[in-house]
Order: sequence, then structure tokens, then C-alpha cells
Amino acid sequence: MSKENFSKLFKERLIKDLSEEQIDIVLSGQYGKALELLRDAEATGLFPALVGPPGVGKTILCRYFASLRAKENKNKGFYWLTMDESIKPSNFIGSFDPAITLQKGFVLEAFNSGPLLNAMLEGGTFLANEINRATEYSQNTLLEPLEEASIGIPHLGRIKADKDFFFICAMNPEELSGTHRLSEALKDRIKIWIQLTYPEKSTELDIIRINLPEHFEIEESELEIIYSIIEETRKNKIDIEVPASVRAGIAIAKLLGRRRLLEKEKKVKEKESVYVYLSEIARYVLLGSIKPKPGVKVDNIIESIIHKTLGA
Repeated sequence: MSKENFSKLFKERLIKDLSEEQIDIVLSGQYGKALELLRDAEATGLFPALVGPPGVGKTILCRYFASLRAKENKNKGFYWLTMDESIKPSNFIGSFDPAITLQKGFVLEAFNSGPLLNAMLEGGTFLANEINRATEYSQNTLLEPLEEASIGIPHLGRIKADKDFFFICAMNPEELSGTHRLSEALKDRIKIWIQLTYPEKSTELDIIRINLPEHFEIEESELEIIYSIIEETRKNKIDIEVPASVRAGIAIAKLLGRRRLLEKEKKVKEKESVYVYLSEIARYVLLGSIKPKPGVKVDNIIESIIHKTLGA
């Protein structure tokens, strides 16, 4: 790709105003209550954590909340950083450009600010996503911003956060592999703990519906079958460590919707039974959507679920 084409496409796709971004979200059940708690946290200056398994909508809820803030307070950006063991303090704060630093030294012009610093300067929202995958060394970067609303920049000094700066962290339950325990110092600075679980059936079906392209048509009975497949992975706590999330249901529904569209346009030879086709696409989706417990073969789990829900 040429530099000119890259520049053109980048400018076209750049999200310039979060308040104008279209975010499709379901706010029934636990999600409405969680949004209410985020607003309460913002109003009282208390920093919240969203805790729940993968795929329950923690990130999109934060994006929606940040878009509401952007509509109410112009030029309030939304920044996030997804954690893992490679994250360092410089990923939060920023770093000096080596070439400019060699020429001019450790000056402001040579400094590239990071997402946390940007949010603090602008009074925006910062999401520390999957915070308990970061090491305690990286977690400690957040102590001063959350306690003193300030942060030290090496060679440049210490800045005070804008009064509207707001911090959210999201994390998976501690029992999932790959997570670290939050340091006691960081836990003490997080005052509101919002628990999210897999949504109730009506809410999950609504989420699947709003994520389907408009031209995809799926019958309610077919959505019920898709939900039963996903729900079965959550019931099997003996063999499955991480069950299928809402994303898996959306994926199956999209593939089925695509098939129905092709049948309608007569681009496939014959119409397959919904049970036959769902048994096929469920295998493809579930293979990467569930995590079996050690020693358990994922293929055996999938075949058992398909047989139980579809009889195939």
C-alpha cells in the first residue's frame, strides 16, 4: 500500500468524535444497572471495575458510557489499553522519540504521550482492559493517578489530571488462567465493583438480534436453538473451563443468516434442514469458543453438545 493511499484511508476511517459514533448496545437486565452504576461512580468521583468472564460486553459498555460522556462534555476522549505481561509503564504514559531526543534532548517535543496521559490531560475516560493480566509492576503505574490525580513524566515533571478524568478497569474472574492478582494497593483505590455474568436469555437474544445485518433473516425458533447450543456449554462445568460467550451465538446466527440469504437468492442448490446446517456451523464456531479443562478433548465436548441440542 502506498503512503498516499494509507494516508487517505486512515483519515477516512479515523474516529474523530466519539459522541457521533454509532454503538449498538442492549441495556436491559444487568447492563442497564451496570450503566447506572458507572454514572453513579462518575458523579461521586469513585473509580469502578467491571468484572466478568470473556464476551459478556464489558468493553462495549465502557465505549457506550464514554460516548455519553463525550456528548455531555465536548472533546472528552476515550482511551484504552488491553493488558498482558508485556505492558510496561511507558505504554500507559508515553515515551521519548529516540531520533528527536538525540537531536534536542529530553524535551516535550520529543515526547509521544500514551493513552493514560492523554485521558488525564483531556479529562477523558481511560479503560484499563484486562487489568489483572498486567504484572504488579505495571499495575503500580496507576496508583498515583487514582490516588492523587497526578502522574510524573520522566525528565518533564509532574502533571495534574483534568477534573473530569475518569478511570475504569475491566477484568476476568481471578480463577481464569493467565490472570494475576490485583495488588492490594490498587484494589484499595477501586471502590465500585460491578459484576457481570452471562446475560439472561431474553437479553442475550436481543444482543444477537441487534448484531445481525439488516438483510439477514432468522426465525425466532432458530434463535432459540442457537441459544440452547450456547447455554449447554455453560451448563457443562465438569468438562469446560471457559464456555461459549455471547460472541459465539452472534457468530452462529450470522452464518445461519448468510445461509438463509443464499437460499432466498437461489445461490445454493437446495435448502438444508436447520438442524443439519446448525450442527455443521456450530462445530466451526465452538471449536475456538470454548476452553476445555485439562485432559478433556474439545471435539468430544462439541459432539456431545450437538447431539444433545440438535440430535445430530
